[in-house]
Amino acid sequence: MIQLGDFIAQMCPKKTTILKKGIVIQSLTDSYIVQWLTYNKKFWMDFEHPVFEELNRSYLLTKMSIHRKNNEVDIRILSKAGKNGLGNP
Repeated sequence: MIQLGDFIAQMCPKKTTILKKGIVIQSLTDSYIVQWLTYNKKFWMDFEHPVFEELNRSYLLTKMSIHRKNNEVDIRILSKAGKNGLGNP
């Protein structure tokens, strides 16, 4: 189960490509909130024009609430946090 402090990735549903990476900042019974930290610049076309870079930073690196029963979201755990959410056992 995804919990506070876990480092996660949002995957492209059709490939093994990581679209975004983030950390779980709040863990609730039915959902969890992720603060996205990085995104795949090639996939999101940062190289095309400076406006893409600005838009991507503004709209991709946000907080997102994900419902635990949502089977359509393709989230993978990259690194588990410890019991207290700080990486400590």
